[in-house]
This record gives sequence, structure tokens and C-alpha cells, in this order.
Amino acid sequence: MDNLIIFVLVIAAVWGLFLLPSLIEARREAPLTSTKRYDQMAARLSVPQTQASPVNRARASARRRRTLIVAGLLAAGTLAAAIITANVWVLVAHLVIDAFLAWYVAMLVQLRKQEHRVALARRVQEAPVESTPQVRVIAG
Repeated sequence: MDNLIIFVLVIAAVWGLFLLPSLIEARREAPLTSTKRYDQMAARLSVPQTQASPVNRARASARRRRTLIVAGLLAAGTLAAAIITANVWVLVAHLVIDAFLAWYVAMLVQLRKQEHRVALARRVQEAPVESTPQVRVIAG
């Protein structure tokens, strides 16, 4: 029972380390007045949803990377804890974390494929249309 409590506390601490930077960043970027908030919302709505700004893309990439790192560390930690303690519940927790990690990686692969499809569709739309060559008939 003591091992389970320690295990739960370790998982809570790791998730806290993962979530705290996001919360602090969100508070730092919070608008001070309602007019600033309105301006931010108006700016977001004026940008077409198909175009993600480089800043948003970088933030999303950082969040995804952080999630992968935390899930990988949790998977390794729970595997080590399951081996050391020989506890079935820790092994079940490890399997749940492994399943989450597999699902998350599959989701990221799908997102990457979708981004490639959208980029390819944009390139096809922007590609110059070649005119058909004119055929000249020369009578001799």
C-alpha cells in the first residue's frame, strides 16, 4: 500500500511539472483589461483558420514534445517500479501509460500526414498552369 501511495505521488509530481509551465505561461499572457482581450480575440478571428501562425505552431510543437517526454519517462519509471516491486497494479499502470503513449504517437503521425496533405494541396493550387503547346501545320 505504501508503494502505491508513493507511486501515485510520483506520478502527480511529474504531471505537475508538466502542467505548471503551461499554467504560468497562460497567466503571463493573460490580458490586463477587457479591451486588450477584445483586441486579442479580434486578431485571432481575423486570421483564417487554415493558416496557423509560426508562434502557435512552435507552442503546439513544444507541448507535444513535452507530452512525449513526460509519457516516455512515466512509461520507463512505471516499468522500473513494476520490476522492482513486482506489484501487479504498477504493471497495470505501466500498460495504461504504454497504451496512452501508443495512442498519442499514432495521433501525431495522423496530424503529420494531414499537414503534408494540406501542404501538397496548397502547392498544387499555387503551381502555375502550363499552357498547351500550339501545333503548327506547315504545308510544303
